[in-house]
Amino acid sequence: MNRLEIIHDPANALAAIVDRHLPDGAFKRIVIKPNWVKHQEDERFPIAALVTSSALIDATVAGCLRKYPAAESIIVGDVPLQSCDWELLVRQAGIDRLIEKYRGQTSPRVQFLDLRRERWRPQDGYLELSDKAPGDPAGYVEVILDRQSLLDPVSGQAHLFRVSDYDPAETVSVHSGQQHRYLIARSVLESDLFINLPKMKTHQKAGLTGALKNLVGINGAKAYLVHHRKGLPSQGGDEFPESVDRLFYYQARFREFFQKRSRFLFRFFRLIWRAIKRLRGIQTVGTPDRLQGKFYLGSGSWHGNDSIWRMVYDLNRIILFASAAGGALQKAPQRRYVAILDGLIAAEGNGPLQPIPVAANVVAASDNPFLIDLAMAKLMGFDYRKIRQLAQLKLFPDATWGGIDPEDFEVTIDGVASHGGLRDISPIKRFLAPPGWAGQIELEGP
Repeated sequence: MNRLEIIHDPANALAAIVDRHLPDGAFKRIVIKPNWVKHQEDERFPIAALVTSSALIDATVAGCLRKYPAAESIIVGDVPLQSCDWELLVRQAGIDRLIEKYRGQTSPRVQFLDLRRERWRPQDGYLELSDKAPGDPAGYVEVILDRQSLLDPVSGQAHLFRVSDYDPAETVSVHSGQQHRYLIARSVLESDLFINLPKMKTHQKAGLTGALKNLVGINGAKAYLVHHRKGLPSQGGDEFPESVDRLFYYQARFREFFQKRSRFLFRFFRLIWRAIKRLRGIQTVGTPDRLQGKFYLGSGSWHGNDSIWRMVYDLNRIILFASAAGGALQKAPQRRYVAILDGLIAAEGNGPLQPIPVAANVVAASDNPFLIDLAMAKLMGFDYRKIRQLAQLKLFPDATWGGIDPEDFEVTIDGVASHGGLRDISPIKRFLAPPGWAGQIELEGP
């Protein structure tokens, strides 16, 4: 347990890397979880930096077929954003070629699934229901954490829990008082081997997204995923820093007010806001030349976000301990777990949806997601102690994962083993942090 390997310039070694880290066992139901967050919308933020490499997915599927020929099923699936164009994503990312390659594979059967329950399309600032998605053929399970949730210590502000563009009433209804629930794809809970294939990216709300954050894609209803708390810290929120430009603050309040009450007024307000942005030089598109300017920050997109890491920890607890029968948390792990990080083309800047590509050309693998993300932060030139998702690891309710010492664990780098933990890992470069995190999380020194 708790082994980490980092490989620079993996070239044609993906198959060997996968083989080394697939656990021994007679696994029957295997779930492979890539990052398929959304289709490419802007050529400045290419698909190669946005989603998990199809080459790594292919190597993982092939490795499972070699090692577990008696398996019953291999599911490759994710819950993309509700506004994701699945068919377009499939073509852009090369998933269509994998679907065709494994179409004839029947024992075990290989399936590539969009695990969303619904598909929505953006329309004038609203999300409108497009159609029902095929979803998880096995259905969904509401997993109840209640007092065991990491959101429980801040549930006194449960009325402030928010997910951008989703109905706050639904979010509050499943995270209020001492009640905390998630809607998990049943196929994930029925798996006895879960393989996490995260993308190495920055993230505007969490600082970075890797193995831990990638688990948002096992939850079938985005409104269940608390991303921030409405308001300023002095109001019990973490939507904005206390020093935020009040224009941003009032824009968010007006937007929420009109969005709920009048589409006509909401659209009129959007036209005014666009004019204000042009006049004030407010940036919302994170190209390298704009990241240092006056950038719009909202919806918890800053280093003081104290909500999203709690939700992320909850989901990782679920993947470790939730049973297939009803989703109840057990004392012992319910499935084997391995994570293989795709850093072939990594991403910096205003991620995850505006990723600036970085040819990092690195892969990391471990059976502990904290080791993956700690190493990823160091490789990106960030200080894990300044990122709550990692700095709070001792609060994770399992000592096997969260009880590690970041400065003292075994790591193998390009075939050379050592026991210095993060001390033995060197940054690839100084990645550009998201605008709300810049100057706050970088490693000190040259």
